[in-house]
Amino acid sequence: MSVSVLVSSLVVLFCVQCLIEHIDGAMTMKQLTNSMDMMRQACAPKFKVEEAELHGLRKSIFPANPDKELKCYAMCIAQMAGTMTKKGEISFSKTMAQIEAMLPPEMKTMAKEALTHCKDTQTSYKDPCDKAYFSAKCAADFTPDTFMFP
Repeated sequence: MSVSVLVSSLVVLFCVQCLIEHIDGAMTMKQLTNSMDMMRQACAPKFKVEEAELHGLRKSIFPANPDKELKCYAMCIAQMAGTMTKKGEISFSKTMAQIEAMLPPEMKTMAKEALTHCKDTQTSYKDPCDKAYFSAKCAADFTPDTFMFP
């Protein structure tokens, strides 16, 4: 076997392996964390939110009575994630599609369960910031050990 055929075979084998490993399009945990960091960097400067509050959200600590700034930060994240409609509502179908397409396999089941459990939370609120924040808080309360927020 010539060197060029061997190299070509190895390249094809590597590409096939990459395709098999990432066939579902889901992110790795590192990619997910990096994506959340980028979302945070885009949204945080728009609102007066303390760094400690942002770290709390990442650890599933959502204050029961947040100020408007923190709630609107959550809305900004939902908009960036593509899970909020133009009418300011969390879309169950868009969120479910994002879970399926983006989350690492080990997080999908719990995320879907949390979404299903919390899908009606937003009906208690009129303001899109409230809808986004309290929907995320519900999911964090439902799955505090696995929930992650930018």
